[in-house]
Amino acid sequence: MIANAAKSVIRQRLAQTSLASSPLNVEWVKPSDTSSLREIYKLRYKVMVTDASKSKRGNPFKPDHYCLHEGPEGMEFRDDYDDLEHTGHCLVRFKGKPVASTRIVNGKFGPLEAEDYKWVDIRDEIRPFVNNENNIAEPSRVVADRSVRGTCVVPLMYLHCLDWFMANDIENFIGMVNTEARPLMEHYSKWAQVKWITDEPFEANEFIEGRKLDMCYVSVGDKGTKERDNFLLTNLTPAFMAYSLMKAPK
Repeated sequence: MIANAAKSVIRQRLAQTSLASSPLNVEWVKPSDTSSLREIYKLRYKVMVTDASKSKRGNPFKPDHYCLHEGPEGMEFRDDYDDLEHTGHCLVRFKGKPVASTRIVNGKFGPLEAEDYKWVDIRDEIRPFVNNENNIAEPSRVVADRSVRGTCVVPLMYLHCLDWFMANDIENFIGMVNTEARPLMEHYSKWAQVKWITDEPFEANEFIEGRKLDMCYVSVGDKGTKERDNFLLTNLTPAFMAYSLMKAPK
């Protein structure tokens, strides 16, 4: 009862931020909207390549990387998974400017990136713990412009993604995290119900050579089940609280 009441309040707020008139606007981009998709690809390139090249670690992507492409309006960061019919593209604009984005690859309709490149046999690993190992999805390519980091933008985008999982009847979503971030994730894993798929780090050399990663999943559950109620209480509601407490961009 409490979980569903919270979901109702949260969805009202999500609806408000989905309005084109909202200064902070979240949009699920349609596959036919090539203009908005290119905005996403250019934002990714800016954050993941241009901005990264100015950091201590530097730009990890070689010039011939499979995600780097010359677009009609400059360089873009994209791959074949972006073109899949069932991939969801979330774009956040602030006062009309693209400031954050992510995508969700729907594993119900085909293999995920980690499966294609044989980094992890995801379905085999989670089969003992879930009802349907084929009902999975993976959010990835999460980027946020420097101008909105530390604000409510990323938590808001995460909330819209959680709502997308429920709207698309996704039972479990997958996450790949840098191994160095795993201790922090484990700190929050109990209340967020994060479960680890991998016991040891793996390498995703095709994406970034030598980068150590771990993989986890979160159960969304079916509508009306205890798993769904648990998801609403341990993921959706805390995410909304975090969003509500963080400052808006200026």
